[in-house]
Amino acid sequence: MRTKYLVAAVAVLLAAVLAWLLLARTSPLTGAGSAPPAEKPAQVIASIEVEGRGGALANGTSKALWNSTKPFTLRLEAKPEACWAFKGWLVNGTPYSAEANATLLVKGNTTIKAVFERPVYAVSLVPVFHPASLGANASARVNGTLLKLPVNASAPACSLLEVEPVAPEGWVALNGTLRLTVNGSLSVKLLFAKTVARVELRNVLVPVAVNGTIVANDTLLKLPYNTTARVEPYGADQAGCVVYNGTHKVCLVGWRIEPPGLELAFRYLNWPLNADIRMTQLVTFAKAEYPATYTEVLTPGGWVKTRVVPGAKWMVVPFQAEYKYAGNGWFWISGPEWKIFIEVPPWKRLRAYVNYTTLPDAPVGCFEVVVRNDVVYYSLGYVIGPVSYHTFTINWTFVEVFSDTSIDAFEMKEFWYREFDNRVCYPKTGCWKGVSRTGVGPTTKVKEGIQAGWLSVKGSGEAWIKVEVLEPRG
Repeated sequence: MRTKYLVAAVAVLLAAVLAWLLLARTSPLTGAGSAPPAEKPAQVIASIEVEGRGGALANGTSKALWNSTKPFTLRLEAKPEACWAFKGWLVNGTPYSAEANATLLVKGNTTIKAVFERPVYAVSLVPVFHPASLGANASARVNGTLLKLPVNASAPACSLLEVEPVAPEGWVALNGTLRLTVNGSLSVKLLFAKTVARVELRNVLVPVAVNGTIVANDTLLKLPYNTTARVEPYGADQAGCVVYNGTHKVCLVGWRIEPPGLELAFRYLNWPLNADIRMTQLVTFAKAEYPATYTEVLTPGGWVKTRVVPGAKWMVVPFQAEYKYAGNGWFWISGPEWKIFIEVPPWKRLRAYVNYTTLPDAPVGCFEVVVRNDVVYYSLGYVIGPVSYHTFTINWTFVEVFSDTSIDAFEMKEFWYREFDNRVCYPKTGCWKGVSRTGVGPTTKVKEGIQAGWLSVKGSGEAWIKVEVLEPRG
């Protein structure tokens, strides 16, 4: 029995020794003869990120995290959202490719970013004026903000712009409010048409009527564009003069128009309003009163004192002259524009002398006989040419014939040529026949105090005038 238990104990002991030996062989604490532990494989990781508005695919999927125990390839594809554009790929923060489709070999841990941006496009708003104008300052409200044109700006893609043209004074916008979507660079022309012409009147000393509006001071008128400005003196005499002060009157003699910078010797104007203009009055001054004076006419019975009446109130240009009786039958007058009436005692035949001391190369006036001044005024006579001395001999038959206003004007002229010597000689052009016909029919106003048989002399410059009655009329 004891032998049986002894054998069992030896067996247990041997099993324990064997287990210890096996444990010692596999323990990490054992010596050189033990087996090495097993190693895990390395992981290669790639992550995909997005900056901006868009998506990124890798190998056709939206998977954002990739890993492997060995290098691998990713086929990248960028897909921007509407109004955005792909800018490029960043690999570990470094630009890799600007192409939306790219291939990347991943060898180690890698961060991949798809970058999207919103494009910004140039936007220009340009004014176009009809007619072309350099001085007009148009504007536009862009999304409520007033901006002076032209505008050169920028806007992100898909921006909505509301553009409202704002016309300058005197213009109208031909475009309505525009609503634009920015899908690329834009250049928009805003059209403006002129509706008002600005007419600036300066140096207004003589009142004028402009299309019926009375203007007595410097002013600015706004008249319809492409119409006509009709300008005429208002409240002035027929010479364009009004009272200036107690001794003088001021007379409108013309206008300076800018542009184009013309000086026009016209009081009455019809000016086309196809641009803004400045109208400056050109004026002169004349005495308020020119009193009547006298001369002496030699008759067969001796010297007769007669009246000389300045024609200031009947002139269509300002009367500007000095005059006096110089003695021995000579009446002196000098000025840029003048006209006088000389009373002559009853005559059947007379002779007149007109001596000019200044000789222009053109006609300088008229020597006429008043043939009628009752219901109408009518006078006919010689054109005075630029020669130093004129002698006119007239027969009363002249007055008798031409006082009959029922006679045809052509017949009157033929009678004048046939019966009277009216040749006028010019130093450079020889002799020329001419008739000055002042009267124009029933519309010619009667000149107060003037009678048939008086002389009317009109001229410019300095002249000496003498009248003789060769044969009196009883």
